[in-house]
Amino acid sequence: MIIPSSYPAQGILYFLGHPSLITSLICPIILTMIWGIAATVFGFAYLLKTQAHALIRANCPAGLAWFVSVIFVLLEIAIMIVLFYLIILPIYQDGLFDRVLKLRGLRHILEANRGNDVAKCMRGVNGGLFILFCQIIVLIVTLPLNLIPILGQILYATVNGWILTFGIRFHYDAEIRNMPVSQSRREAWARKSEYTSFGAVAVGLEMIPIANLLFMWTNIVGCALWVADEIEKEERHRATT
Repeated sequence: MIIPSSYPAQGILYFLGHPSLITSLICPIILTMIWGIAATVFGFAYLLKTQAHALIRANCPAGLAWFVSVIFVLLEIAIMIVLFYLIILPIYQDGLFDRVLKLRGLRHILEANRGNDVAKCMRGVNGGLFILFCQIIVLIVTLPLNLIPILGQILYATVNGWILTFGIRFHYDAEIRNMPVSQSRREAWARKSEYTSFGAVAVGLEMIPIANLLFMWTNIVGCALWVADEIEKEERHRATT
């Protein structure tokens, strides 16, 4: 039984259990860690004091001002990491996705869809830019939800979950299944409950400071495992009919 919400956790275990995946991502992992550390230092060394003093000058009680500022800084650090993730991840995520399929013994799926690289590249670029634009817009619009304790974070992860899943699976749709962007989008919307259940857990993991430097990669692994299970299920079905 395929349960999409379980795959982010499966992705963590699979990633840690396959050193070849880790070594292939040494460069982006180091870059992401450096950015995450820099964002954390900048947030607590500069933004925290600046925001707290601004709230105090606005007649906010000092204790409350510092408490609220810590929350704001954590959110700002998460946003800076997510924006970096949106920029750097597409460079490496497709290769990671394909490596997982190969490890699952599905190299034939990749080889069967070789060719017409120019068309695939253009489709990938067009779709990728569309998804990136949507991700940034949704991120900005839903950001205020984080001001609501617990429920706000749940709503934020749920709303952003669908488009995160769409973004990760788009490589499979556009470059392996040769789907047009419009068809991929329609399928993603038709399966919105599955995409949202995976994505909500994935976004939730990526909202954890520092640990999200790992989870942004393991979510791709988890999505690839989900796709691999779907492919194997379909192949078994064809073999029995």
